[in-house]
Amino acid sequence: MLKDNLGLRLFALFLAIILWMQSVLVAEQKSVVSLPLTLRDVPAGITLENIPKQVSFNVRGRGLDILRMMLNRPTVSIDASMITVNTDQLPLQDYTIDLPENIHVNLLGPSDSELINIQADVYHQKNVPIRLDFADLYTQNRFSELNYRIQPESVTIFGAKSRLQNISMILTQPIDQEILDAGRAELKLILPDEEVSLSEDSVTLSISGIQEATRVFADISIPAGYIPSKVAVRLKAPAPILEQLTADDITVSVMDDPDEVGMYPIIIVVPEDVQVIAVTPDRVRKRQ
Repeated sequence: MLKDNLGLRLFALFLAIILWMQSVLVAEQKSVVSLPLTLRDVPAGITLENIPKQVSFNVRGRGLDILRMMLNRPTVSIDASMITVNTDQLPLQDYTIDLPENIHVNLLGPSDSELINIQADVYHQKNVPIRLDFADLYTQNRFSELNYRIQPESVTIFGAKSRLQNISMILTQPIDQEILDAGRAELKLILPDEEVSLSEDSVTLSISGIQEATRVFADISIPAGYIPSKVAVRLKAPAPILEQLTADDITVSVMDDPDEVGMYPIIIVVPEDVQVIAVTPDRVRKRQ
C-alpha cells in the first residue's frame, strides 16, 4: 500500500510540473536574455579590444518564444562607424537583432546599461626578426655547428600599437632532432598575442651542412736535428672534429731532399676530414 501511494504521489508531482511548465510557456513573461554582440562598420585603421562578447536585453513575450530566443541566440549588431581612437564607450542605441520569423517577442532595451565599454587603438604594423627556438640544449648546440638559412628572416606584425610596442621578435616552433636530420622544414611561427596577426604563418629552414672552423696548433715538435725545432700548424675542419683534435693527432716529418736553397720542406699528416691551411715555418734547415 505504501508503495502504491508513493507511486501516485510521484505521478501527481510529475503531472503538476508538466502543467506548470505548460502554463509558463504559454503565458506572457518578462525576462533577461544574453545575446552575442558584434560591431559593424568599424573605421579603417582602428582596432578594438576588450569588447564584451554579449549584452543583456529585457524582453517580453510568451515563455515559449523567449525560450526559443535563448536557444537561437540571435546576434546584436551595433553601428561602430563613429568610433575614434579616443572612444571608450559606445551607446547601445543604433542596434539591430536578427530575430527569426517564428519568434515573437518585444525587445524592451538593454537591461544593464545604455553604454558598453570598449578600447579603441590605432591599427599599426612593424617588421620584426625571426628567432629560432629549440627543443633542448643538445639540439641547440648541434645546430650551432651547422650552416643554415631561414626564409624569410623577418615578418610584419599587425595589431594595436599598444600591443606591438613590446614585441621585438617572433619565435619559431621548437627545433628538434628530427628537423635537424631532415635538413629542411617548414617551421610554424608562434603568435605572441591573440590580438596580433602575422604576414607569414611559417618560415622555411634549410640546413646545408656542418659549419667548418679553423684552429692553430702552436709549438708542434719536428724530428730532432733541424732548426727551428717546432712549427705552428693552422688546420680547418668541422667544428666538432676540431674540438676533439689534439697535438698528438698531428704528425710532422721532414723531406729527405732539400730545395734549391738548402731548406727541407715540412710534411704534415692529419686525420681524415681535416685540412692543413698553413705551416709556419714550412721549411727548416739542418742543424750544423
